[in-house]
Amino acid sequence: MIKTRAIHQFVHTLSYGDAISSEVLALRRAFKEMGIESEIYCINVHPRYKGQARDYRDFLKDQGQDFAGTVLLHYSLGSPLNDLYASLNSARRSLIYHNLTPPHWFEGVNPRIVADIKRGQEELPGLCAMTDLLIADSAYNASELKELGFNAVVLPLMIDPARWDVPTNEGIASIVRTGAAINVVHIGRFAPNKKIEDIIKIFYFLHHHINKDSRLWLVGIDIDTELYSFSIKRLVEELRLTHAVTFAGCLDDTEIRALYENCTVYICMSEHEGFCLPAIEAMHFGLPVVAYASSALPDTIGGGGVLVTEKRHPEIAELINQIHVDPQIKSVLVARGKERVAELQYDKFKENVAAVFGTNSSKAANG
Repeated sequence: MIKTRAIHQFVHTLSYGDAISSEVLALRRAFKEMGIESEIYCINVHPRYKGQARDYRDFLKDQGQDFAGTVLLHYSLGSPLNDLYASLNSARRSLIYHNLTPPHWFEGVNPRIVADIKRGQEELPGLCAMTDLLIADSAYNASELKELGFNAVVLPLMIDPARWDVPTNEGIASIVRTGAAINVVHIGRFAPNKKIEDIIKIFYFLHHHINKDSRLWLVGIDIDTELYSFSIKRLVEELRLTHAVTFAGCLDDTEIRALYENCTVYICMSEHEGFCLPAIEAMHFGLPVVAYASSALPDTIGGGGVLVTEKRHPEIAELINQIHVDPQIKSVLVARGKERVAELQYDKFKENVAAVFGTNSSKAANG
């Protein structure tokens, strides 16, 4: 009897729409297309994915303590999954490092997040040392592991068109098309490292001093970062922008697609990103990208967007307006974005997955 190869994934939370969860689902798809059994085990699961993942406490019941296949841990914070991963001495251990946002960003915002990140930092070297195959989803993340003394294979995130095989939300699309001439959008959770306050300041100059016919769309949740979210909303009020800024919260993919397809510019002023998938998604839909050149963003965006090295708010506002008024600038950015996206298609991702998981990598070693 031929035994089916198995690669089971561990992820703390299987969320709707976030980069890590998108990769988890894409990996499962790739594994299954290659004839590899793959289940997802997690602590939390979004209601939309009910039935697609199992509780991590069921792993030992399902597979047994002596499971001899491969387990793949998606690492982004301290978690009980790390203990389970470490206990599986008979398994081939693989770990994808998704980055740990430095804890100082959350000091004064949420002490629990600070504690979780610090725990993650403490546990990471030991987990890397026991891992057979160490992976990073960006060159930036690989460089962080290198600083700890570990070498990692880079498996970049991808844009999966299958996720976006949904109709655009015509209601949102109509609002964007008819509501303002310039629509600026940012998609991502409300976290201090995202520096959404810089986006607000840029939009202040755009709206009050360049073109009043403009709107800013901020899409994302603020669970566990409510204090930061409150400070952003207060800044919007202080700068007299309440009427021109939409806090959209968590949106469905059909609604996000409508924003990608109809806005003027995607903006990211984050100062710490392990990859930044929304920037790639924006390029996929032909939306010009303007981003601050920090952390992984230069590698992620490549030549597909505009990278700024200084946060000169008035000048960035003027740049956004130039993209709006000059069709040639926009067409060049759209074309370059499409070229970058072509490098991150699912088929290429699947080839990389086959190459990474089809070899017998030796134990990750120091040095």
